[in-house]
Amino acid sequence: MDDPTLAEGTMEAMRNVKKSTKNEVIRESSSTKTPTIQFLTGMKKDLAARVPLYWDDWKCPRSPIKVLNATWFVFVVQLIPALIFAELLDRQTQGRLAVAEVILSAGLISVIYALLAGQPLVLLGITGPVAILLGKSYRLAEDYDAEYFTFFWWLCMWAALLHMLSAMFGVVNFVWHISSFSTQTFELFIATTFIYQSIRELVQDIHFRDAQSDERSAAYASLVVGAMTFVICWKLHFAEQWDHFNASFRTFLKSYNMLIALVVMTALSYLPGVAQDSDGRKGIERVFIRRDPWDWRPTTEPGIEPRPWVADPLDGIDVRGIFGALFPAFMLYLLFFIDHNISSIMTQAPKYNLKKPSAYHWDFFVLGLTMIPCGIMGIPPGSGLIPEAPLHSKSLCTRKFKIIDGVRREVFSDCEEQRWSNMGQALLMFAILAVIVVISWIPVGCLFGIFLYLGVDAMHGNEIWERINLMLMRPKRRPPIPAVAKTSSWRVVQLYTFIQFSLMAVTFGIAQFATWGYAFPALIACYVPVRSFVVPKLISAEDLKQLDPPTRVSDDDDDETSGELSSEKGPDPTGKESLEDSTRDAINV
Repeated sequence: MDDPTLAEGTMEAMRNVKKSTKNEVIRESSSTKTPTIQFLTGMKKDLAARVPLYWDDWKCPRSPIKVLNATWFVFVVQLIPALIFAELLDRQTQGRLAVAEVILSAGLISVIYALLAGQPLVLLGITGPVAILLGKSYRLAEDYDAEYFTFFWWLCMWAALLHMLSAMFGVVNFVWHISSFSTQTFELFIATTFIYQSIRELVQDIHFRDAQSDERSAAYASLVVGAMTFVICWKLHFAEQWDHFNASFRTFLKSYNMLIALVVMTALSYLPGVAQDSDGRKGIERVFIRRDPWDWRPTTEPGIEPRPWVADPLDGIDVRGIFGALFPAFMLYLLFFIDHNISSIMTQAPKYNLKKPSAYHWDFFVLGLTMIPCGIMGIPPGSGLIPEAPLHSKSLCTRKFKIIDGVRREVFSDCEEQRWSNMGQALLMFAILAVIVVISWIPVGCLFGIFLYLGVDAMHGNEIWERINLMLMRPKRRPPIPAVAKTSSWRVVQLYTFIQFSLMAVTFGIAQFATWGYAFPALIACYVPVRSFVVPKLISAEDLKQLDPPTRVSDDDDDETSGELSSEKGPDPTGKESLEDSTRDAINV
């Protein structure tokens, strides 16, 4: 039995830090002044708040079944996108970073974060923008005539140093100045990139000239598998709205739609006539595991001696290459600064009624620490995941519904704030490495079909895309949302949308087609000054209150949008809420 004195002391510590932390978040998020940079102040406050609660995070949960369900759920919703990004990295780095490295990274950095982070509910993993950036940096290493993993070593070390210095000097405070203008544009960029890359990968192998018929047939089969995977995911995405089956089963179908589609289409791909691998003909393309079974050594082609896990930082690189790695490292830092901190904010939104305080500065420092083993071992670094990290919080909460202002809304309570679920899903990543041959059964078309689904779903919930749809409507049919009813004119909405879409288009074009595409995180970072200094000169302050309402953090725990980067009309302006909903936990969320 637990010591009642210890338990009382823990609860007292939680009460003392919760109020001060909540007030600090409100001050940070509502301030319009530039945050004061103070050395170690933020990290000291974070550690003072979280260290007394550390051992409480490791106690037996009140509901072990809830934690076990959440562990399995977040493992599934993180693994499938990780396989997609691993396939992209495999192609962009000529097999240097592949499935084994991505899964190993997801497990390793999650173990470090679960052990050391202040807020262990935030999940780390490999994201789409990271896959794009690392793919571009591979070509940059060639430009510097440097050995790739030596160049990668310096990239990670520079990035780790930038993360830790930012945390130490309190630069993390600036994240509160990112408004929905930037998050909507960033989310539209991600959605467009996912859709473009998935379609490109599904179609590019269909050669209409100079191709043998069996190769073309295999490519068509892969395209059909990808399209059917997308259809299954999209249909199950709306399963909760069906009239058939009971509510629990419909929620299960929606929550695990990606896993269901993956299993079904993998099984169907082995049917005669689909597999296309008999009589010596080329078969349908599947996830390529270069060593089967995997021997726990870095990926390489069969017959070639693998590189060592520990990279030599001075092998095959000169001073020019060492400092050349600083530029992509800075791009990675900018990307993680936005991606990780927004993920952390969404994971700790007041609507989840978390009792333990946040630790934004210390957690960003720990994120920097996770990059050190990534650089040494030559595995890709990761950051806070969206929507997986907020889904982790949801899956650990008890859900009920309330009618608030005439709207039926979810209200969350009794969140299991512990470290076991994050640690558990990390260990499952290592377990999947032991049976990695199973992954080699999956058709590549399945992965890119799911990739297409993620992009379409993100686009479906993006406010910029919704405003573009409104532009195509007849004026009388437009709904009376604030952007329509409360702005001075419809041309203002069109101008605001045009600015956002133009920023996205420039970022997308440079990231995909420019030789210096690794600089796209700098363009994303420019969204903030464009919103702060350019947009107000073109659009009045009154109109901006409707189009880009200020960030608000509310003490109203029943308000579903409180505490997030949210708009006055309710939906999450980052555009992530619909993507979160597509993978909701069947039991607890």
